[in-house]
Amino acid sequence: MEIPPEISHALSEIGFTKYEILTYWTLLVYGPSTAKEISTKSGIPYNRVYDTISSLKLRGFVTEIEGTPKVYAAYSPRIAFFRFKKELEDIMKKLEIELNNVKKEERRPAIWRSRSFDEAIEMFRESLYSAKNEVIVVTPSEFFETIRKDLIKTLERGVTLSLYIDKIPDLSEFRGKGNFFVRQFYKLNHLIGMTDGKEIVTIQNVSFRPSSPPSFKATYPEIIFSQYSLIIEIFKESSLEVEEIVNPQDIRFFAMFHAADFVKRHINDRTLIAEVIGRNLKTGEIETIHGNVIGYTLSFKEAVNNIHLETENGVVKVGGMFAVIEDYESTEIKFIMG
Repeated sequence: MEIPPEISHALSEIGFTKYEILTYWTLLVYGPSTAKEISTKSGIPYNRVYDTISSLKLRGFVTEIEGTPKVYAAYSPRIAFFRFKKELEDIMKKLEIELNNVKKEERRPAIWRSRSFDEAIEMFRESLYSAKNEVIVVTPSEFFETIRKDLIKTLERGVTLSLYIDKIPDLSEFRGKGNFFVRQFYKLNHLIGMTDGKEIVTIQNVSFRPSSPPSFKATYPEIIFSQYSLIIEIFKESSLEVEEIVNPQDIRFFAMFHAADFVKRHINDRTLIAEVIGRNLKTGEIETIHGNVIGYTLSFKEAVNNIHLETENGVVKVGGMFAVIEDYESTEIKFIMG
């Protein structure tokens, strides 16, 4: 029996054997059949029909009707693949849970390219899901609705959202969900998501090639640095339109220029206490630093952005992830507003 080559290829790509493909297609085309009828219509050896049927039953593609002889019926592709998708999602969730439970060693940086806009958006969502401190999202307004719900979920986990967009959207659903900042910037045709300074997802020229834009996720420090620098340039030309502080005792940043800008706006009217996990640039050790915020540097001309903390060991300067002249570099900055 002839099976359309594209169907045969597609099913084999997801793990179906030749006999499973023939059996499932036969039952779809001819309807409920006995083992002998399946063998006759498909050309499968009779002694292989039963183990093939058993396999398809386990996959959820075929059901058995009791009687003498037994009759087998195929679930429609819509129902069968609904089950198959659910099974795959369950496996995916189990994998993610187990991966989170395993202590990970330092990983080699990599780059992952996507093949479509939908796949790129899924990479973007995955990146948001992994965020702990702050996500920076740069997006043309026409793509905001695609990611709206994902941004709200991110806020609800306590992660700070720093959004750059050309047209300020309706943010009523965002109110009360978490700490977020919205800046307006007009020269946008990329969709960029940076998570905790550890990975970047870039969907390039989305306005020009919406169905299949060039896009990737990367953890290379060099790529992160280049995109971080791009976001700084966008920041310099943007205007802060919305600041929503719902959790004043837990305001998180990874981008030092955002942290310093926040200090600039509030140091004179509120007490700011900082908790920072950073690397001591002299010793290379990772330390947790607590202190009162007493100053900041926000100089784009000199490319220096930092905050000044008064600690029990004296005043220290904390820079961002590419700090050179400061005492510490950090991508884990938490403020408590008094």
